[in-house]
Amino acid sequence: MQEVRGLVEDLSTGEPIPFVNIGIIKLSSGTVSDESGNFRLNYKDESDRITFSAIGYEVRDITVRELKDEAVVRMSPVVYDLEEVGVEARGYDDPKNLGHVLRSRGQSIGFGTTMLGTEIGGLIRIDRETVINSAHFTVNHINKAPLLLRVNLYEFTEEKTGRNLLPENVIIEAPSEPGLINVDLTKYNLSTDQDVLLTLEWIKGVKVEGTQGITFRARNVRRRSNVWFRSASLAPFMNFENIVEMQIGFYLKVQQIRR
Repeated sequence: MQEVRGLVEDLSTGEPIPFVNIGIIKLSSGTVSDESGNFRLNYKDESDRITFSAIGYEVRDITVRELKDEAVVRMSPVVYDLEEVGVEARGYDDPKNLGHVLRSRGQSIGFGTTMLGTEIGGLIRIDRETVINSAHFTVNHINKAPLLLRVNLYEFTEEKTGRNLLPENVIIEAPSEPGLINVDLTKYNLSTDQDVLLTLEWIKGVKVEGTQGITFRARNVRRRSNVWFRSASLAPFMNFENIVEMQIGFYLKVQQIRR
């Protein structure tokens, strides 16, 4: 494998774009740009195609050769209109949790890779119109080095992820101690009637194995695992059932329309 470097900028403003997902999908080789838009990526051949994806921007696809000719990749911004969501007391149930609230320490699941852009998440079933207020993640273990994580919330149909429901980057710093991470999402007015995949993505941190950097609370189950993961930025998601049948302690606080 060889390495290529580059910089990602906003086409309109010329400003660097931080935390862009960058990957050669066929190689499962990926990374994330840093706060200044810079990145490094491993490749095999100059004909390999690199995909650039960021919330709020059109996806770009270029070859390694094109990147070597011009190391600056410019992405075109797109505008998303947020829909207003009104919650009427008579029309919606009281707030509840969807997903898995694991109160006991139990088992642990970690990222298991040092590639930036790796993600781990829990599939959450939704059977009717649902307003999403907040996301919650239970940390079992954390080292003392700082880690930056991105919250993602994907539509999930036919065993595949769709669009990210979040209109902008939601970036959090991993806590210094084990416990619950709470992320308020009310300002985004999120509403859906489809299943979703709630994930955390490793976008910056120390170069240690994911299971040493941070782990999340989990438990063994006798039914299909709700855990999905991908090993690198833009790599396909895979279900954890190929490894072990577990549930991860990720959940949403929501209000659902009354039946």
